[in-house]
Amino acid sequence: MKKRWKAIAAIAISVTLLAGCGSSRNTEAPAETGAGTGGETPVSAAAETGGEETTAAGDMDFSGVTLVFAQDLSTDETANTLSEEIIKEWETKTGAAVKFEKQPTDYRVWLTTQFTANQGPDVYTGIIYDITADYEAGYLYNFKDLYEKESPYDTGKPWKETLPDSILERMYLTDNDVPGYPSSTSVVRIFYNKSLFDAAGVQVPETWAEFMDVCGKLKSAGTTPFAFPNASKDDLSWLWFNNSVCSQLNNDLVAETDISGNGFIELNEMVKAFDEGTLDFTSDSIKDSFDLMKDFSQYWTSDYNGLDQKTAIDMFIRGEVAMVQAMSTNLTAISANVGDSFEYGVMAIPVITTQTNIIFAVNKACESDPVKLAAAIDFAQFMSSPDVQRRFAEGINRIPLSTSTELPDRLSGFIITEEPLRFAYYTGVNSELRDFFCRGGQMYLEGTYDTDAFAQYVQDSFRTVFETIKAEKEWSADNNYGLDAQ
Repeated sequence: MKKRWKAIAAIAISVTLLAGCGSSRNTEAPAETGAGTGGETPVSAAAETGGEETTAAGDMDFSGVTLVFAQDLSTDETANTLSEEIIKEWETKTGAAVKFEKQPTDYRVWLTTQFTANQGPDVYTGIIYDITADYEAGYLYNFKDLYEKESPYDTGKPWKETLPDSILERMYLTDNDVPGYPSSTSVVRIFYNKSLFDAAGVQVPETWAEFMDVCGKLKSAGTTPFAFPNASKDDLSWLWFNNSVCSQLNNDLVAETDISGNGFIELNEMVKAFDEGTLDFTSDSIKDSFDLMKDFSQYWTSDYNGLDQKTAIDMFIRGEVAMVQAMSTNLTAISANVGDSFEYGVMAIPVITTQTNIIFAVNKACESDPVKLAAAIDFAQFMSSPDVQRRFAEGINRIPLSTSTELPDRLSGFIITEEPLRFAYYTGVNSELRDFFCRGGQMYLEGTYDTDAFAQYVQDSFRTVFETIKAEKEWSADNNYGLDAQ
């Protein structure tokens, strides 16, 4: 089968950051080695200085160190198996041991609980908004100095120069604060059935107006244009599309709310803008985005509020719908199951995109043990190295971010070329807000709310969530929402 990969813009990016070093556990040597930590362990200059000096990859001896590593891949056994293989190689190389936490339940809830109890994992992965919150809460090690030096696993230039400019820009919360390092990513795109496009006489759209025209012509030709899963907040299409559309229609809000000047809207900047009325979900410009999504819904399957992501992808594979939103990590299953049935390609929400970067971060508590800190840093650099990124790309279609990593040909349609998401309206707050937005969206789409009522519902939901966040973080207008302390 021929496959034509045409990238217009990515919808979402999930960049892995590595974090680590819990404060109240994992300092004991593995039982089988009987080795201790601290002064009895051979320590390099990097360990003695908290990782400020790098050595050639493989020169580090961390015998007796045990790290706890967590990542949100627990439901993907292929990914977990690949991770375990790579971790084992690092253990063999360094003499350290890694306890790999694979959480079967809510990963973020588990992490928050662990950090609150001062038992956070030594190294973990997360998306940029969660990593930022953890860093600002004082849980994470600052990667700023590491960015200025070579990684032992990617030599020849400072570590920061291995990242695309758009990603590097996002990682600097301020000039002196970097919460982790982004490695690979899962890119979200619209998969489209080229055979159905050809039958309806339509081309891949480049603007939203063209996208709606394509949907209309597909529907007129007797084809269901889009499988849009909206059964729960975990299906994500409602969040991703709304975030993308709202961001593009309200781009001016970035400059108005960006107090730090880093080009991205942090949570406290968002709360401040909401309290001051700059961010208002009942405003005409934001309501326009809701109207646009409601208009789009006429082209979905009729059961969208009961449709989950897996079923939506299965419908696309069977040729029952022309388009579905899916991740690069779904590519293997889609390709294998479509076979020679039809030709397909990928595109993003046409000119109206969202990214969620997965990042490696290190627990600040590791600073109390220089050997463990050096081990955690080395593990982070190993797990985000070009070779490991390449293996995740080949194994589970995670898109490498390192400019030193060559992308497999089959993933060429997922190359990241678009502007990063600067204002995560619906995806960057917390799980409670996403739950509110999903439930309210279901009622809006089925007609319980009109646009004005839904906009007020969204406004009230944000107020409820933000009041809780302000109380938890002790933010207020009196302390400028914690912005002056950053």
